Amino acid sequence: VGHGQSEGDRMVVSDFHVFIRDSLQHIDLMKKEHPELPVLILGHSMGGAISILTASERPSEFSGMLLISPLVVASPEVATPIKVFAAKVLNFVLPNLSLGSIDPNAISRNKKEMESYTSDPLVYHGGMKVSFVIQLMNAIARIERALPKLTLPILVLHGSSDKLCDIRGSYLLMDTVQSQDKTLKVVYEEAYHALHKELPEVSTSVFTEILTWIGQKVSAAGETSHT
Repeated sequence: VGHGQSEGDRMVVSDFHVFIRDSLQHIDLMKKEHPELPVLILGHSMGGAISILTASERPSEFSGMLLISPLVVASPEVATPIKVFAAKVLNFVLPNLSLGSIDPNAISRNKKEMESYTSDPLVYHGGMKVSFVIQLMNAIARIERALPKLTLPILVLHGSSDKLCDIRGSYLLMDTVQSQDKTLKVVYEEAYHALHKELPEVSTSVFTEILTWIGQKVSAAGETSHT
């Protein structure tokens, strides 16, 4: 909602849980069409936050979760106590006030991908609205409560130079989830936020890592279903 080809005003959602609701509806549809297949969920950035909260709603339904540069904690530079207080006040009086847009240069070191991002009409290039920032803060609070309850297999990929989603969130996730099968791949030195759209050597490695991991989980799920 509020993104891409979906309905709604751009960057406006009544509650962050709308994203989780829509994800679960899609998963239910896919399960009806492919009842024999295991379900895995992959999320990037804010999609990582959505994936974490979606998996926490139905933890037994997923054979694994993959996260690329996930939003887990708020950036300490952005979420200072004064700025958080100001955002909460502004949400009551000026919820559509812009707090500034995302710097395209922080997305990727791949100039071609950066140009594609800036010219994509389905990408919202306006400023982050106060009301949306509040929803992101609400999501982060929910994630903090959800992480200790997660036990599903998890793969996390993060670049060391990500300026949009604090890498400390990925370390926190690894330390907090109860999963026995959890892997954090922070081997992407100097890589920016969108690892799957980074320099060719990085994005190729990322997709190889993802496909290998998915193959292992699908095989494991198949073996379990036959025993």
